[in-house]
Amino acid sequence: MEPLLDGTILVPNPLPAFAARRRLLHVNGVSSDRAKQQRDLNRLAELTAAHPLEIRGIHNQTHGLQADLLESLLGKAELYHFWPTVENNDRAGDRRRAYAKLLEQLITKELGDDADMLAIAQPKDVQHRPLTPETPAAISSLLALPFLQRLGWSDFAQYLYGVFPAGAPRPTLRLAYEIVKGLQAGAELYLVAHSQGLIITALACHIVRELLLPQTKWMETVHIIGYGPVILFADLPVELQGRTIFLQHRQDVVAETLSNLRNLDVWTNLQTQLQKALHYADDLLQTVHTDSHHTASFYLGLSPEAASQRSAQLLQILLTQNWTATPSLAALCGSRLILEH
Repeated sequence: MEPLLDGTILVPNPLPAFAARRRLLHVNGVSSDRAKQQRDLNRLAELTAAHPLEIRGIHNQTHGLQADLLESLLGKAELYHFWPTVENNDRAGDRRRAYAKLLEQLITKELGDDADMLAIAQPKDVQHRPLTPETPAAISSLLALPFLQRLGWSDFAQYLYGVFPAGAPRPTLRLAYEIVKGLQAGAELYLVAHSQGLIITALACHIVRELLLPQTKWMETVHIIGYGPVILFADLPVELQGRTIFLQHRQDVVAETLSNLRNLDVWTNLQTQLQKALHYADDLLQTVHTDSHHTASFYLGLSPEAASQRSAQLLQILLTQNWTATPSLAALCGSRLILEH
């Protein structure tokens, strides 16, 4: 396994000149290593060369597809409990406020691009954190714990992640940190993410929103672009839903399946649900590897297919034109655009 890269920063190579007041923050998806995200950042730099932005990639380190998908399911469960329509979500609000407190101390520091977000946020707890599902062996050990079936979601999240966000805590906190730093610099922000990266993006936006409340005007400077999306608009803070555009190919079965997952039976029996999730990950293993319509390279126009090229053209337009001043783009906000052959 590659060394700890989770939550660290990558930039395009070569680094292009850019407009300081326009910043793109990119989060990669499942089963994407450093080399693949580097390729994606270089491609985004190519697509925006005529109107360059500062591009910073937040690396979501892969632990293997099985563990990545389980992280995604856990992150989606966290997001579901942030929905305002979910009953008894007071404890979810408590967790969100705790994440905001972590972020509050992080933004007082100037962190290096290779900083370990968890070690800085809570150094005393990192060496004694409970089990995390980063390897197949850890997942098997987790599923073998009989007391899990007696836990509700909040207790389970507390057991597994402590004070940190569920799913992929390092890139989540790093993205939240980068969003605030971008806002402090007066930058217009483009949050661009693929697959699991959108779960991380949604969680980070909830944390930033909690930190900056009652101020919400900052969201008028944020644009979210998701390709191969695995979330619903309802997973985002309500103020950002109308500032978001998703791109999805009709045959992207991974995006379609994961987007439509809701509350995983509200985690009434966590051991059973995690076993189902593990089985589900096995079923999707071959699909992700063979389904070219879910890959980042497909959406970024690195495939010769016509739909791949149209996707790249759409991304280029979304990243180089003013959404507010372009009525056709303004009309697309809050939409999931479906690509055909």
